[in-house]
Amino acid sequence: MAAPYIPPRDADLVPWATNFTTLITAAPATYGLVAADAVAIDAVVQPYLAAQTLVDNPATRTSVTIADKNNKKQAMLVTCRAYAQTIANNAGVTDADKITLGLNLPNNNPSPIPAPTSSPIVTVIGATPSQLTIRYADENTPASRAKPQGVVALQLFIGVDTITLTDPADAVFEALVTKQPFAVTFDPTDAGKIATMFGRWSTRTGLVGPFSLAASFIVPAA
Repeated sequence: MAAPYIPPRDADLVPWATNFTTLITAAPATYGLVAADAVAIDAVVQPYLAAQTLVDNPATRTSVTIADKNNKKQAMLVTCRAYAQTIANNAGVTDADKITLGLNLPNNNPSPIPAPTSSPIVTVIGATPSQLTIRYADENTPASRAKPQGVVALQLFIGVDTITLTDPADAVFEALVTKQPFAVTFDPTDAGKIATMFGRWSTRTGLVGPFSLAASFIVPAA
């Protein structure tokens, strides 16, 4: 479901808030509200608009007026966001009125997130006794740490042997990694052996992509 659109920048927020309170004050019932709701909204919008006017004027722009504007902005956002969400989810308010008010329409039929089609790249960035620290990236954007769209985690599989492994089936599941860097700890008896890592992307619903190429490293001695 799409959240109500409330601009983050003051330059865009001022006209949005002005439009929001003006339309609701003129006809609160159109948006499923009553006059008291319109008063509550205007009571937080107008102080913000006045404070922003002071900040926009070089003669009155000070650290004090900026802090006051920020406080009034946060108070307004709390109230307006709650009303915006209520209106956006109200089936009795027409889509046209929601759009005019500056809201996004709820997405009642979201497209399912497909299984990943790309593979991760697993890289060791640090080695300490019995431990390897890894980072990962997508093969399509190797310079970025961002996961592909829809992906929530890296499934990491590791096989420890005296030779480099080439088949993910020979490795065992190690961890579901959501943050990086990630440290993998080995048994001290594995020191000097070869740890081969394979990774694949996973979505929130458990759909997985293809395995990465094998990444092999010597397990550090203790």
